[in-house]
Amino acid sequence: MSSSPNLLDAALAIIAAALYLSASGRHLMTLETSKQKPVRQVTALALAAVMVHGVIAMLSFGDGSLNLGFYKVSSLILLTMATLSVSTLLFRPIHMLVIVTFPLAAIAVLLNAFAPATGAPLTGLTDGLVLHITLALVAFGVLALATLQAGLVSAQMTRLRQHQTKGLLRMLPALDLMERMFFELLTAGTFLLTAAIVAGAVFIDDLFAQHIVHKTVLTLVAWVLFSVTLIVHWRTGWRIATAVTLMFAGFTCMCLGFFGSKLVLELLV
Repeated sequence: MSSSPNLLDAALAIIAAALYLSASGRHLMTLETSKQKPVRQVTALALAAVMVHGVIAMLSFGDGSLNLGFYKVSSLILLTMATLSVSTLLFRPIHMLVIVTFPLAAIAVLLNAFAPATGAPLTGLTDGLVLHITLALVAFGVLALATLQAGLVSAQMTRLRQHQTKGLLRMLPALDLMERMFFELLTAGTFLLTAAIVAGAVFIDDLFAQHIVHKTVLTLVAWVLFSVTLIVHWRTGWRIATAVTLMFAGFTCMCLGFFGSKLVLELLV
């Protein structure tokens, strides 16, 4: 199925992408002088990008239906990640996450507007199902940020072991703060994922129906991995390397559950 975006959608997508890229580029250029607080220009550009992206998302819900096609879901998840990044940047030094997330959000919003439409709109949605979908998308966004943070922690540990103190290492906060931010994101994401699973159990007739059983199973496996990581960390202080490995494994399961069938059925078949 293919369709051309209307003029408004196309214009908003281009504006949002330009703002995202401008914010990311500006933040990268000023990183050396803005380790503690984001500069005002970066914050203004980021907020403007998120607001335009949010308008695009709201316009897509204007007819009361919800399209969860590959590009639509990707755009909504990146909107969540960008919004969280802007909010968190005000009180946590997640500069590298911003520099990575904003270009991805720019790509997602452009693909959402200009790529051929995929998936069929869902109609007759109940409030409970909308709650479940919203929680799941936000949880995925937070856990995606946690995974990116885990990657940065892993890279930072490797560089420290190799006594490489230039380049990437100079742009990152101290390792203990990086680890703390990782566990904060993992905790928030696991809590939201738990809420999404509970909402699904309450408002979806059969979570193990044939068309969604793979999503349910993979999501539950991911939830177990995340939960075990947090519980053991809180009780015994698990090594960060082990936590990072389990984070990658859990997020891979979530990606397969969220996007695996969509990638095959909507883009490859």
